[in-house]
This record gives sequence, structure tokens and C-alpha cells, in this order.
Amino acid sequence: MKKLWTLFASSLLLASVSFAQDDFESEYEAQAEEQVADQPSDQFNDQTEDQFADQASEPAEEDASTQTANQNNDQVANQTNIQQANQVNIQNNYYAQAEPANTQNDDYAESKPTVNKTGFGLRLAFDYGRMFGFKDDLDNDSDISGTPSGFGFEGGLMVRVQMIPNLFFAPEINVAYISTNHEYMDHERKYTTTDLEIPLMLRGVIADKFYVSGGAQINLTINSKSEIDPIENSVLNFKIETTEKVEQATFGVGIVAGAGYNIVAGLFVDLRFYMGLSELYPDVKSLDDYADGDTAEEGEYSLVNMSGARMMKFKAGISYWFM
Repeated sequence: MKKLWTLFASSLLLASVSFAQDDFESEYEAQAEEQVADQPSDQFNDQTEDQFADQASEPAEEDASTQTANQNNDQVANQTNIQQANQVNIQNNYYAQAEPANTQNDDYAESKPTVNKTGFGLRLAFDYGRMFGFKDDLDNDSDISGTPSGFGFEGGLMVRVQMIPNLFFAPEINVAYISTNHEYMDHERKYTTTDLEIPLMLRGVIADKFYVSGGAQINLTINSKSEIDPIENSVLNFKIETTEKVEQATFGVGIVAGAGYNIVAGLFVDLRFYMGLSELYPDVKSLDDYADGDTAEEGEYSLVNMSGARMMKFKAGISYWFM
């Protein structure tokens, strides 16, 4: 009986110990869950911030290295572009010097006139001429109506030869006719001359459209004629008609300068000024030349003193170059 009671008591003890252990484990798990539920807001946030900070630091480092690489690539690309542009400019300059006509586009090539190094053309001009340089003051002589002046024209052949770019030697040969007149004691005096004019000029081209020219001119007289109304002198009811002789020199020189404008290809208009340096009538005598008792023969003198007379001309012309 005592053994049975002892066995029964042991069984009860083992059962109570087993229940106590189960209660302890369940209580421990409940406390652990409560601690986990209380800790996430702090620990999880800290862990999350650390993770995000690590992740953010890595892209930042990657972005910085990427930006540095991109900047280096941009610098290399810019240097490459500059080198390529310089090479293109050097090539363009080389081709521009070698073949200037082929480097222009079609529109510019059509608008820009092409000028050959040599060429010839024709010129026609209208002239206004006036004598100047008289030793006597004809303008203030009450018997003389000023200095001789009048109009004329000329035409001839032009030639040009290029010396350097935009500078040409441009001689001409022109036949020029001019008629000038004035009055002495109410009698008309008319002087007509036909000259062979040879301008020896240099022509400088400006901006492809304009040019200026200047040089010397040689004049060779082809024909000279004076038409002077005779003056009647009466002595004791006896009238004498005097005749005069006024002939121009066969050779003369002067200077010439002008400017022109290109209207269309080959066609130019120009203005020109000529001033004579040599006397027109060096051999014509006046009555003053016979003051020392020399006898003046009929028709060997001029009533108007022509000593010192020279010619100036203003010319407006049009010319055309055939090549």
C-alpha cells in the first residue's frame, strides 16, 4: 500500500513539474513578442536609415565619378571638335588661295564680275573744254567775252594689262574733237581741233565695282582750224579787213585722272578730268610782239594774245570691255 502511494505521489509531482515548464515557456514567448513589438519603431528605423545612408553614399560616389568621367569626355570632345574645325579652316584657306573662283557658291559667283588679266574694249565720251592760263586776263578785258570754251566728243580703243591683283596698266588711243569760241569786239572767234589722245593710265579696282585711274596723256594734233570774223578798220573812209592766223601746236602733254563704275558685266560709266601742261599756241604772235618795230605781215598774228593758253576738259564716258 505504501509503495502504491509513493508511486502515485511521484506521478503527481512529475505532472506538476511538466505543467509548470509549459507555463514558463508560453510566458517567455509572450514576453519576447512584446519586446519585438516595442522595439521595431526605433531599431528598424535606425537600421533602415543606416541602410539608406549606405545606399545613398554609394550612388553619390558613383555619380561623382560618373560626372568626372563625363566632364573629361566633354573636354576631349571639345578639343577634338576644335582640332577638326581648325583643320577645316586650314583646308578652306588653302583651297581659297589655290582656286579662289571655285570656292564661292553659285549665287556669289554670278553676282561677282570676273576680270581677265588682259583685255580690250571701246570707249565713247562727251567733253566740255575750257582754255585757261592766258598771260593776259581775258576775263577782265572789256573787249573780250571771257576765255574760249565749248563742247566735243571722243572715242577710241582701250587696253588693260594686270600688273598685280586689282591694279592694271590701261592705255587708250582716242580721237577727240572739240570746238571752243568766244568774242572779241563783238566778233566771234571759233577754234576747232581734232587730236589723237593717248592716255597712259594706271587703274585700281575697288570692291569689284568701282575703279580709279590716273596718269599722263599725250596729244597729237591731227587738224587745227580757227574761224575768226574779220574786224573792219576805217581810216579816212577806207576800210581794211584784217585776217588772223591761230594754229595749235602739233604736240602736247597733260595729266588725267578719273573714276568709273561697273553697271553690268563688261559695261562701265566713268568721269574723267584732263589738264594740259603744255601751251596750245606757242608759235602764235600778237601785235604786242611787234612793238620793237618789226612789221606784222597779214595773217601772221592774232589780235587776242593767246600766249600761255592751255586746255582743260571734263569728260563723261561709257565703255565696254570685250574680254
